[in-house]
Amino acid sequence: MGIIAKIKHRYLNWKEKRFLKKHGCENRAQYERRYDPDYNIRASRIKEYYHGYPYVHCVTDRDHTAYFWDLGWDGQHVIHKWCKENCKDKFRMDFLRVLKDRYTSEWHINELGGGDYIFIAFKDDRDMMWFKLRWEGSREIYF
Repeated sequence: MGIIAKIKHRYLNWKEKRFLKKHGCENRAQYERRYDPDYNIRASRIKEYYHGYPYVHCVTDRDHTAYFWDLGWDGQHVIHKWCKENCKDKFRMDFLRVLKDRYTSEWHINELGGGDYIFIAFKDDRDMMWFKLRWEGSREIYF
């Protein structure tokens, strides 16, 4: 590696670190998650929160998903790892405290009351289908 290439590499590295520090992030993955254009952190409904993700799935204990009762909250790491390895397009996974409106069946974000649920939003319908085939109805986690 020549001296010009080293200087260019150092400059680009410095520029990236300065950019991330300006935005309060430690790495590029954290920056992309925080400044994702497909979600709105100030929304009051799940539909508006994930406005750029057409497919949203709420993981509840009634789905018989393995994270809630078998592993506790640590099971979300297993689900996130599975999504990271198997999803072809962009996905997002968040814990939100929500209430379900009994008249419209919409989830409303409510920080004071309600229940804590995991919401997983997918860009691609095939990713959501694979997720549902793998995690819904199963009581076992395969490591």
